[in-house]
Amino acid sequence: MLTLTWPTPTMASQAKDGEQVLFGLLPQGGPTLSPQDAQALHALRAAILTRLTPPVCFTCHPHRVAQRCSVALHAEGQGGGSIDLLVTVSGQTRFPEEGEYARPRWYLTVPDATDLVYLVLYLNNLADRDNNVDPN
Repeated sequence: MLTLTWPTPTMASQAKDGEQVLFGLLPQGGPTLSPQDAQALHALRAAILTRLTPPVCFTCHPHRVAQRCSVALHAEGQGGGSIDLLVTVSGQTRFPEEGEYARPRWYLTVPDATDLVYLVLYLNNLADRDNNVDPN
């Protein structure tokens, strides 16, 4: 059996000036999140849990969309229902706006492949609320 583990993100006291990443990575350290990004991830998690009953099962499909690396995630809740997320590497971070969470498909962008991997790992642990960064 293969078990994939990863360090739980910690909240940084503030975003680094000029840094355009979602997850900060210190040498030999774990991932960090700015307060703003932790809040955006909290809103994303809350929107998913509003629509889907845990445990949430994600099916991951890596893609290339117009020469950009992407991952299509199909999320299904225990009681039925589903959400589709497309996460694309674009050089910037963008989460859905509040009104977009009412739609069945959500679009997110992240700066680089490292952020893409950490975001997928973060979402994979969605049902385990203790392993997620909570900005409150």
